[in-house]
Amino acid sequence: MAVDNILIFFIYLTMNKLIIKSNGYYQGIITNLYSGNEGEVLTFMQELYQANIVFPFEKEQYEFLKKLYSDDLIHTTRLSEVLVLMGADPKYLKVNNVWISGKSVDYVKSYKQMLYTNLELKEKIIIDYKTAISKINDSNINVILTINLEDEILHKNMILRQIEKLNN
Repeated sequence: MAVDNILIFFIYLTMNKLIIKSNGYYQGIITNLYSGNEGEVLTFMQELYQANIVFPFEKEQYEFLKKLYSDDLIHTTRLSEVLVLMGADPKYLKVNNVWISGKSVDYVKSYKQMLYTNLELKEKIIIDYKTAISKINDSNINVILTINLEDEILHKNMILRQIEKLNN
């Protein structure tokens, strides 16, 4: 975590003291980040599946994917906390009220293809986080979104390094 983010992280740790008002528009934006088509819940599910597939064969690949899904589980938790503080129920529903299921997971078996799948997910969620931050005028919410965004940018760069490593 960058030095600049230490203050942001400290603010997040005191989130239980933050007041986040109910706002239907903001709830929709956060719900999309949480459980949308490329949201944190589905990304977590994707990475967990991938880690389970490579676990018996490639310890280094497993540890890499485990890092991704562990961080995305934390992102999911942060977003669900924001939703609860707003008075919403963080159900595993997409914005269009369709239940999230394993049907949304891309069950590729090639590690290289897993990385490209994850890279695409990270690129999309980075755009979604930036868009959400630009639309939400609540500094308490944006602190959380910024922390998650910076992690996702880090993940994208980590994935790019893994792809480069495989290509060399």
